[in-house]
Amino acid sequence: MVRKYTSRNYDGGRMIRFFSASLLICASTILFAQSPDVVIAVDARPTLLGGESKNAELRWFDINGKPSIVGFKVLLPEGNRIAVTQRIARYPGTGDPDLLDEYYLESPGEWRIGKQVLPFGQKTLFRETAFALKARTNLVFEDSPIELAVVDAGKGRSKGVVGRIGRTTGVSFALGDHFAIQDSTFSVLRDDITNIGVNRGYRTVYGADTVHFAYPFTFEGEFVALRQGHTPLDTDNEISDIRCWYQFPGGQNRIGISWAHQWRDQRDSFRIEGEWTLINQVVLMPHIRFGSSGLGQIGTTIRFRL
Repeated sequence: MVRKYTSRNYDGGRMIRFFSASLLICASTILFAQSPDVVIAVDARPTLLGGESKNAELRWFDINGKPSIVGFKVLLPEGNRIAVTQRIARYPGTGDPDLLDEYYLESPGEWRIGKQVLPFGQKTLFRETAFALKARTNLVFEDSPIELAVVDAGKGRSKGVVGRIGRTTGVSFALGDHFAIQDSTFSVLRDDITNIGVNRGYRTVYGADTVHFAYPFTFEGEFVALRQGHTPLDTDNEISDIRCWYQFPGGQNRIGISWAHQWRDQRDSFRIEGEWTLINQVVLMPHIRFGSSGLGQIGTTIRFRL
């Protein structure tokens, strides 16, 4: 008797995730026999926030929704690498409830398999993590790099194909289901870390981004278009973010002015940010944010890195 597999008893994404986990376990077993280089990684971003009619709040995410993480990276003798990082605190929403931020096996610059940040834009306006198999190569006719990832974060979450083409200027796309649902996406337009949640989001997301250096200034810009929402609440929209940074002499400190805009809903977020190196690997990152009704915030992040 031949068993017929249906969507009820077969989950291709689950099989892919199981295969990736098996690879990591096998690689970890090899570590003890080959004495690889192991590096402990810490990137903590404790952030103290205050706002209109709000008490002071301490959270473990910075103004862009990037989490505080701890973990390790392993360089294998053949040049491949394993990375595992865990968030100090979970995101409060359901878009990505895992405590693990990333875990993957990779050949740097060529391929990566495991949970990872998806290759879309500059990862400031749109930053999402999911289980994926990513490959990197160059286009023949322009010699432009292209990153392409096949994604499956599980039922009701991101699934499909995500990619970016370009170097300092690039275009990005996400085609599939349930994109733009995580806490770290579009956080610059929100007063609190939150997300639209599981089973929602968009089937199609397009983006363009660029960075231009004109020392002592750096200009950055991103544009994201959201299409084919899963529910009536997920309407088409366009969101942009423009940033200008001034680098002080010496190269360690800088100050920036940014403007994010949600075009259909006419929502604005203006930000003034600074980065001041206190001692080696410790950076003070104060900010002021204001804009549309209900968006008023002052705070500072102290970033520790190892």
